[in-house]
Amino acid sequence: MPNDHFFVTTAPLEHAHYLTLVTAPEYGAVASFLGTVRSPNLGENVEYIDYEGYESMMYSQMKIIAETLRKTLDLGHLVLAHRLGKMVPGEASIAIVASSKHRKEALLACQQGLELCKERLPVWKHEATASGETWVKGVATASKTL
Repeated sequence: MPNDHFFVTTAPLEHAHYLTLVTAPEYGAVASFLGTVRSPNLGENVEYIDYEGYESMMYSQMKIIAETLRKTLDLGHLVLAHRLGKMVPGEASIAIVASSKHRKEALLACQQGLELCKERLPVWKHEATASGETWVKGVATASKTL
């Protein structure tokens, strides 16, 4: 029976643990995506990004994202994880890990899952560079139904 796991944390993301949650003999493919803080961004070196999020809504949106992915993809287990708080370049802020019988579905789950997370999760980024701090414009539409 496939399982979905959702994590919202201020601690570093546990990629190795997420892999164990999705790996099972009946699923021959495991794919993962880690999104990290990038620097430079828009030509400026990033000192850090502080992620803020509405945690209870993040969990409900992660559930909707998983249901949406399962409508079109034959998935095994799925992990959606997002970190909140201050992170420096190179640290992971989001992880998507999926298993399936075949690689195509697991890879598509990572790609489509990321796009849905960027669109649906109520997360705000406050970016600091040498020239100052700014809120990064986002595209979240969590109040809209799928």
